[in-house]
Amino acid sequence: MWSFFKKDLIVFWRDRKGFLLSLFLPIVLIVVLNFAYAGLFTSDDHSVNIRLGIVQEDDPVSDMQEFEALVEEMELMEEEKDELLQQAAIHEPGTVLYHMLHRPEFKDWLDMRELSMEEAVSQVEEGKLDAYMRIPARFTLDVLRAGVLGDEVGALISIHAEEYSTEVQTLQEMINQFVNSLNFQFALENTNESNGGEPVLPIGGVERIESSEAYTMAQYFTIAVATLFSLFIAQTVAMKTVTEKRERVFNRIVLSNSSPFAFLMGKMASTFCFCWFQIMLTLMVTQLFLNIFPDHSIQFWSGLVLIISVFVLTVSGLSALFTTITLRLQNLNAANGIFSLIIMLMGLLGGSFFPLQGLPVVFQKMGDWTPNGLIQTVLIDWIQNRMYSNLLMPLLVLVLFFSIVLAVSLVLFPRRESL
Repeated sequence: MWSFFKKDLIVFWRDRKGFLLSLFLPIVLIVVLNFAYAGLFTSDDHSVNIRLGIVQEDDPVSDMQEFEALVEEMELMEEEKDELLQQAAIHEPGTVLYHMLHRPEFKDWLDMRELSMEEAVSQVEEGKLDAYMRIPARFTLDVLRAGVLGDEVGALISIHAEEYSTEVQTLQEMINQFVNSLNFQFALENTNESNGGEPVLPIGGVERIESSEAYTMAQYFTIAVATLFSLFIAQTVAMKTVTEKRERVFNRIVLSNSSPFAFLMGKMASTFCFCWFQIMLTLMVTQLFLNIFPDHSIQFWSGLVLIISVFVLTVSGLSALFTTITLRLQNLNAANGIFSLIIMLMGLLGGSFFPLQGLPVVFQKMGDWTPNGLIQTVLIDWIQNRMYSNLLMPLLVLVLFFSIVLAVSLVLFPRRESL
């Protein structure tokens, strides 16, 4: 095996131009991407600034008086009436909505003003407001009748805007949370499981989990580019076998009764060393100049090296499979095209070209079964949580992938009698 390993390393070194390009092109590409997209994906806690008009057509005081009259007309005991009125007073929707919108947490990014319908429509059309919210007449009464008395009455808060935007989406989510919280509290009251407190309303601001780190776009670019170039190294190793096949070097190796496993082990060992050196060089240089990973602890870097090493082992197994296919196929251009297609498909499904979070869930699940996609998921978890227990199953999957492709390579490897 060692003679084959030495032979493949010498083959790599003879192509110095390709060798240096494979080492430094990922670094250049990562640096360019980070500078090109600098600031585009950075988080800003106050990036949303909503200008909202309130068209108040509801009269909570009058509605509460009318609701009290409805309750008094019901054939109930005085204790039951008092309980309904107390429930209505606690969850009176107009007042609850007012207090929600005027929370101190909202004041930095929610600018509200009460306007008439005509003023609100005009200012939205002129771009002075992002949207206006219309609270219809009898809103308080209808909500209390539906929530407390169980009547089939509709009560809708409408949001009007010229175009859909992040601000409008944020408003919709706020109102949806308000409605869901109010409905949930009414449901608890009806099942007698409520503690009689006020409904839990959405709270403004940015929530942060102190025990985890954010996964930045700079880290994504680094990992995506480094893993993608490693996959291309597997193809490069396989295509260098073409020269051995053309000059009948491989025929002499097989006729000498050398073990197919030793030949493939030489390919895998050279691929492993080259890929591992390439990824580590990429990480060190980008870390030195861009500080991609702010955590400099030994625990973090030891876990990172472990993850990368298992991934590189998988790539070396892939190079063995590509080598076997190259030796089997007569049309070498077809082999090169097949390898490129496989790698591009892996890069697409594994998120090496763009993040998959915006795509349907089925594509995200498919990406988790590619080596580069799985390594992205594992590294995200490691960067955020740094728990060795979370690495066990994903790394076992990568080792299983390596074992399968190696077994297939050995089964398909050309035998002496086939030459």
